[in-house]
Amino acid sequence: MKKISNIIINIFLICVILICTLPFLYMILMSLKSTTNAYDFTLSLSDMTFAHYQKIFSDPTFIRYFFNSVFVALAGVLLTLFTSCTAGYAFAKLKFKGNDLLFFLIILTLLVPSEVILVPLYLVVRGFGWVNTFKALILPLPTAFGVFVMRQAILAVPDELIESAKIDGASNAKILRAVILPLVKSAMLTVAIFTFIGAWNNFTWPLIITTEDAYRTLPLALTAMKTQYDTDVGLTMACAAITFLPPFIFYLFLQSKFEEGMALSGLKG
Repeated sequence: MKKISNIIINIFLICVILICTLPFLYMILMSLKSTTNAYDFTLSLSDMTFAHYQKIFSDPTFIRYFFNSVFVALAGVLLTLFTSCTAGYAFAKLKFKGNDLLFFLIILTLLVPSEVILVPLYLVVRGFGWVNTFKALILPLPTAFGVFVMRQAILAVPDELIESAKIDGASNAKILRAVILPLVKSAMLTVAIFTFIGAWNNFTWPLIITTEDAYRTLPLALTAMKTQYDTDVGLTMACAAITFLPPFIFYLFLQSKFEEGMALSGLKG
């Protein structure tokens, strides 16, 4: 009876996987066709072409958008890791007045939808004169989520290791760099994956804060592609595929470490 139950569950999971992958299969196959009909979906390989990808990568504006996304996402990951690791260490291992209260207030910011702060954030950024700059795209990326994950991971590090390092004369910065970070690499990868995917797919904020092609990112290129070449569904799908693949590949290579980080941070149910 148990064996039959497992077979049924496995069949159900396979069906769910197939349903989830169909949109991506549709996107890839349509990107290899030149068609104005979004319902022209066949598995035939006879009329497939890479002309759309050649056309996209021959467009200097699209290339600029692509490298902007790469730069913003990677810079956002580095900034988020720096702020999350330092803040997480402070909240986990340094005792100061108001530690728990301040951490609680930071966590409360996770309850605020990002759309709510768009206008205040825009006013602040404009006040600094950062409109149409990479600073405006990168600096807002760190969130309380990264601080929470790193704090939970660092809490699991034995205090004895820190005390031994202090006895040897190590500063807090050296303790964090040489003792703590090597033990919480999985949690750092978790934060890096979330930050990279979030920065790569961010659409609303770059749309608001940038008006020049020199600073615009790839999701905006997809919108422009749909507007400019609305009759060619294949070209739009090719752009969507290019937008989708980098974060997917990034997660695919770090999947095992991502799962370890989720378990270490206490997020795994």
